[in-house]
Parts: sequence; structure tokens; C-alpha cells
Amino acid sequence: MRVASRTVFDFVRPSGTTAPVETELLYQADDPFAVTMRFHAGGSVATWIMSRDLLAEGMTKATGIGDVRLRPHASRTLVLELVSDLHVTVFRLPTGTLRKFLDATYRLVPPGAEHFDADAFLETVLR
Repeated sequence: MRVASRTVFDFVRPSGTTAPVETELLYQADDPFAVTMRFHAGGSVATWIMSRDLLAEGMTKATGIGDVRLRPHASRTLVLELVSDLHVTVFRLPTGTLRKFLDATYRLVPPGAEHFDADAFLETVLR
């Protein structure tokens, strides 16, 4: 079982101008702590995996100290920063878009009901 959504985020160039980037948001019940974002631009796809809890927290306050950071920007906009060794990529996205997606994930796996099968994970890794 999964939740999938296609939307458009605004890529923020260093100059401050923006460009639309088609973005897929994916959530799977068998990996309940993670959200996958796929960014489609220029014929390429960049994939980032991040914490569902980080996304929820970032809706109301600045969060993230590693390679994914999210913060409110204006009443209906969030700023997402993806940090790699070479770049800091910045996107603006509508708060409502992320809220609807997260709400759908919570209907699938409510907060606090997430389960991680460590034995199954270790069996897969140690094969």
C-alpha cells in the first residue's frame, strides 16, 4: 500500500528567480518512516529520501540539521533545502500540497503506528 502524488515545486536559482520542477512524492506503508521525492528536470531524475516526521515538523518550524532542511517561508509556502557535497538546492512549495500528502500518509499509517521489522531488514542485508 502506498500514497503517491505528482506536483510542481519551484526551484529557486541563486539569483532568486524560480523554475518549475515536476516532483513526485511517494510513501509506502512497508517503509513507514520515509518519504521519497523524485525531482524531474532536464530529462534527469534526482531522488531524495527523507523522514516523514521531518516533513511534518517543518510545516510549522525550521527543522533538519543534515542534508534535508525544511521551514515555513510565508503563510502558504515552505522552503526545502537539499544539501549535497557540491550544492545546496532550494525549492519553494505550497504548504497545502505537503499537508494533503502527509494527511494521506497518516490515513495509511497513523503517526505512532509505524513499525520497523528489524529482523527482516537484517535478514535482507546479511544475505
